Amino acid sequence: MTLDAQDLRNGMKFIVGTWQVDYIVNAFSNDLAHIPATEFKSNDGTDFSAITFTFFEDHTLKMENSADGKNADGTWEQTGYGEFRYTVGDFISPPDSSMLDALQKLSIQGENLVFSLGFLAVAMKKTAEGTITKEPDIGEKEQSAEDLAMTDIVGIYEVAKSFAMIGDQFGLYSKDEVLASLVERKAAGEIDDDEIRESLSMFETRVEFTGDHKVKTLMKIPEGTSEEDIKEAIESGEINEVKDGYFSIGEKEWKAVDGKYYYNSEEHRELLGEEQSPWDELSTDDDGLMSFGEMMKLRKL
Repeated sequence: MTLDAQDLRNGMKFIVGTWQVDYIVNAFSNDLAHIPATEFKSNDGTDFSAITFTFFEDHTLKMENSADGKNADGTWEQTGYGEFRYTVGDFISPPDSSMLDALQKLSIQGENLVFSLGFLAVAMKKTAEGTITKEPDIGEKEQSAEDLAMTDIVGIYEVAKSFAMIGDQFGLYSKDEVLASLVERKAAGEIDDDEIRESLSMFETRVEFTGDHKVKTLMKIPEGTSEEDIKEAIESGEINEVKDGYFSIGEKEWKAVDGKYYYNSEEHRELLGEEQSPWDELSTDDDGLMSFGEMMKLRKL
């Protein structure tokens, strides 16, 4: 399984901090009861609650036994979705290598981290959160001289593909593909000319990337709109400017960082309660079309 950046970020957020053994499950028991760590004692009378792991964001860890003061440093890595592996040198010395391998594997089960010790499943609970450095957002990153010199994106773009439904499939389609589907639906009596015009209106949108790092959405002025109507719309702030038969309805920001283009969608996003960046990469496919959000692809005029 290949883990993406978000999977690794979520894994780090989960594991970084201090964990203490909470309970043990005996695989040979009849009811698989959760035995509190304080009640499961070794031959010398020490219970499992003395064992703690502290995981750090630099992929190091410290394992400690508060009963005898023994501790050791080690490392950890995420090996799968909800799975981790750690090493702590000779701090743990099981009788055989297979037991050591199981000991060094951690899996997420609910809110617990679990490892195996022979026929025992040992579950740990998080007792303290760790510190994870927040990476600067695209909007917060400084641009290099090379980034500031990137101006190839400047220009006006038309909508080459828009998100639409053809048959029972949602996807990005060209105007010709959408129109062909609409004509078929009209012939079947499902839609009329007004609905066709409305469905094709997205392809009349243009997007301008300016030299001063603005992104403008340009809409075609409807036929029959008077100069007086346009003037009133500008004065009221309903539209920003008018040129070449189009009016601008808003401005956003674009920038180049580390050799890539981005624009600020200004959307509020959250994932698992964590705020996500509103900045989207402006990537270009093999056909030279630029992805603009998830709803369209643009072609430079």
